[in-house]
Amino acid sequence: MFNVNHVTISVRDNIRSIEFYKKFGFKILKSWQADDNSIKIDTLKLNNIILEIFCYKEFTELPKTAENVSTDLPVIGTKHFALGVKNIEDGKEFVLKNDICKEVNIKVGRLAKPYFFITDPDGIQVEIIEED
Repeated sequence: MFNVNHVTISVRDNIRSIEFYKKFGFKILKSWQADDNSIKIDTLKLNNIILEIFCYKEFTELPKTAENVSTDLPVIGTKHFALGVKNIEDGKEFVLKNDICKEVNIKVGRLAKPYFFITDPDGIQVEIIEED
């Protein structure tokens, strides 16, 4: 009956963020901007997931605890979202080749799945995880 509809992130620079997520195959569905330019919303889609990118003219910086997964996980609230890949080594090669990050540290999680984290241009944690 239910499925995941979308994930929303807030960013400093929507154009920079759109370009970042396009590298993973996201395509722009639609955009909206307030008449007073106080907010811009861009909707991107990859397969069956929608990513809403909110860009406020007046924004609050990301809390320091959210900059690192180990300090963010104990804090109550939403943590990150993940992009799945069939082969984690292919995912690693992709992010390195596309200058998405400079170093990748693949780990095997408690649920026995290989994964690694990258950060988007605003410091938002994005997990890359090998799917079954």
